[in-house]
Amino acid sequence: MTAFGEATRWRRHMFERYASERRTVTVPGYSVEVDADITRHHPQGWDDEALLWLARFPKSAADRRIAEELANVRDRGWQAEWKLHDFDEPDDLKARLEARGLSCHHIEALMVLDVAKTQPRTFDETDVEVAVASPEEIDEIARLGEDVWKCRLPWLARTLREMTDPISGTASLYCARTRDRVVGAGWIEFHGGSRFAQLCGGALLEAYRGRRLYSRLFELRVAQARARGVPYIAVDAAPMSRPILERRGFRFVCHTYPMRTRAYEALGSG
Repeated sequence: MTAFGEATRWRRHMFERYASERRTVTVPGYSVEVDADITRHHPQGWDDEALLWLARFPKSAADRRIAEELANVRDRGWQAEWKLHDFDEPDDLKARLEARGLSCHHIEALMVLDVAKTQPRTFDETDVEVAVASPEEIDEIARLGEDVWKCRLPWLARTLREMTDPISGTASLYCARTRDRVVGAGWIEFHGGSRFAQLCGGALLEAYRGRRLYSRLFELRVAQARARGVPYIAVDAAPMSRPILERRGFRFVCHTYPMRTRAYEALGSG
């Protein structure tokens, strides 16, 4: 087998392992429904956006199943994000969703890190503190996310509070802070007995890039996974983050496309 063929086989194998575990994961603020050909996360009262993903439709039934899923969302008065991966089926699912009016704001890359192949790293102290975020910093972290990603995220602060609840939470949240403000943040999610933790929310104000703050936030989250004995970390990497994560040992699995029934609301609109 060629090196390309071996890499493709590894990518598909890793995606199947990831998908098999993520298919039934619960998300704070959502209920989960798992069918043989799709997983749905339904909002529980405070948000109006459902999540659909991990679709496996026969090509002959794809248009019918897409119509059924979107009608179900619409009839409940919701919007939806349909999270699409390269390995979803059928292979033209993205074009079929676009034909139904869904749009993709940006393309990400699903990447996986083998934690056992990493070594802990330490950094010199600076004038920016990087540590576990306090509950009082969550609103500021949510505003930071809007500033960095240039879109409104009205659900983020509440989601972070639920994810980091000391009793029922599933995530550890970290931030980088000067004396005056939060300048960076990121969190890592853990789900029961899953072999995959999920790295999320890496954001850093432009003025503070190039100062190893992203690396410090990253190392704290990897250390948390290492301490819990979780063998893999997955991440949906934005184009800016992908080369940094590749240097840290992450391997590319596939592209992901957040297809939405409602376009991202740009900052400054309305």
